[in-house]
Amino acid sequence: MLKHLIRTRLYASTPAEIVKYGRQYGIHITKEQAAELLKFIKKESIDPFSKQDRSKTYSYVEQNIGQREAKQADQLLNQLVKQYNLDHLL
Repeated sequence: MLKHLIRTRLYASTPAEIVKYGRQYGIHITKEQAAELLKFIKKESIDPFSKQDRSKTYSYVEQNIGQREAKQADQLLNQLVKQYNLDHLL
């Protein structure tokens, strides 16, 4: 149930929301980059719970947005997973 909710929320996200959350967590991303990222996620049917899909997304961010931002996003994901005790989902 929780996985379905998270996937649904991810696919319903807007570029403006991605930019807002990026700012909130110190990750710089433009609205255009956020739009392209969301297009990639939807086109590739990215499952945030799949290690292979997360790796594919990390590579996309690294190549199209920046290496620093990719590392920051990866660190943030790991931090949030531990903070909310969701290790078992990944």
